[in-house]
Amino acid sequence: MSSDLGWTVSDALGQFDAAGMPVDQAGFRAVVRAARRTGRLKPLGETRSGERGGRGQILYEIGLLQQLHKDLVPWLTVQQHDRT
Repeated sequence: MSSDLGWTVSDALGQFDAAGMPVDQAGFRAVVRAARRTGRLKPLGETRSGERGGRGQILYEIGLLQQLHKDLVPWLTVQQHDRT
């Protein structure tokens, strides 16, 4: 679930799907990782750890994930194939 602070990548992908604008999940995650490595996308924080402990998921600014989605849609749009 998204936070007031930001979205995780999973939150963002869920929001994009719900809005009818799904993108390839693996491709989007790869671009987010690349943007983090280059310093272009900085984390805002982390979600709380789960029931089994461990680290929380990384939160990013919602607007930046939306902009990234907008810029990537031409390349990462999920194609619907006719299976009839």
